[in-house]
Amino acid sequence: MNIQKLLEKAESFLNAEERKRKEKRKYLKHVIKKLKKHEKKLGGQLDGELDEPTKDMIGKEITLAHAHRKKALKILKELKKSKKPSPPSIEI
Repeated sequence: MNIQKLLEKAESFLNAEERKRKEKRKYLKHVIKKLKKHEKKLGGQLDGELDEPTKDMIGKEITLAHAHRKKALKILKELKKSKKPSPPSIEI
């Protein structure tokens, strides 16, 4: 492994802010997937439900899950935008 790659690896380990941002993006992606799965599951339940009050309750849960998913997507998009440009590399 050449010196340039070693310096890049050391810099990535020392850059705690970038690491936190990456962890948060990873966590948000996981949450978004779970919310989407939950939303689809509720949609299936809604199709099979005959009781009106239960349908309303499931509909509200779907709306809530959808709103949370959209909010998480917005935050994820902002995190991707706020990615700081890397400092100029050192030529050796």
